[in-house]
Amino acid sequence: PYFKLLMLTALLIGIVLTEPVAPKIDGAARAAGFLLNAAKPSVVRLAPPLIFSQSQADEFLGALPGILDEVGD
Repeated sequence: PYFKLLMLTALLIGIVLTEPVAPKIDGAARAAGFLLNAAKPSVVRLAPPLIFSQSQADEFLGALPGILDEVGD
């Protein structure tokens, strides 16, 4: 329910949100062991390293629903 638009620029990924909850998502992701960046109140930036593996991507995507659920509480 929070995702409005996905932006890709080179290796950066920006997720535009429907609500200004980026700082909350950033905090919940850090608590879960993932580093994100609240670029704007309604934009979360992901800057994966060049050696980002498929298993790391799968781990993040698996944790994302729980991170978003925590923000919604």
